[in-house]
Order: sequence, then C-alpha cells, then structure tokens
Amino acid sequence: MKTRYKILIGVGATAAIGATTAFVGSKALFEKIERYRKRLAVKSFVKEKLHGNQKALALVDQLSDTDVNNLLNAADKLNDLKDKLGEQTDNIPEMVNDLRQTLTAYATKVKEHL
Repeated sequence: MKTRYKILIGVGATAAIGATTAFVGSKALFEKIERYRKRLAVKSFVKEKLHGNQKALALVDQLSDTDVNNLLNAADKLNDLKDKLGEQTDNIPEMVNDLRQTLTAYATKVKEHL
C-alpha cells in the first residue's frame, strides 16, 4: 500500500472519530444547557412569586434535576387548570342572566296556572 493511501485512511479515520466525538459532546452539552435553563426557570419563579426569598433560592440549588422537572410539570398543569377556569369564569355573567330569565319565565308560567 502506498504511503498516500495510508495517510488518506488515517485522515478519514481521524475525521470520523472527531465527528463522533463532536456529536456525543454536543448532545451532552445540549442536555446540560437544558437542565440549567429549567433550573433558571424555577429560580425566576421563586424571585417573582416569593420576592426573591433566599431560603427558597437555596432550596432550588439543592434540588435534583428530577425534582426541578417535577416542579415545572406541576406548574404547567396548574397553568392549564388556571386557563380552563378562566374560560369558565368568563361565561358566569351570561350563565347567571340565562338562569334568571329561565326562572322568571318559569315563575310567570306558574303564576298563570294558579
């Protein structure tokens, strides 16, 4: 085998190993950034809703990644529930008006039959 082919095979193998390392490294880096972003989301919630309580912020630092994920999932579910309740409470004045009209109509019919 000529030296030229040996060098070409070596360069190809090095490129393949480098690409694999970059792919694995970028995946690990992406996961680390995602965990950091989630932790910052919980910290910003504590700063906003609990007025930056230092004990709560220290507690967030001690939470595991699983605990942070569970907190964020719970917060998402609460926001969904809040949105659903908001949709229902927007209709309350109309529902009360409809109920009042129905009861008035029923009372009128009862008075007519008496």
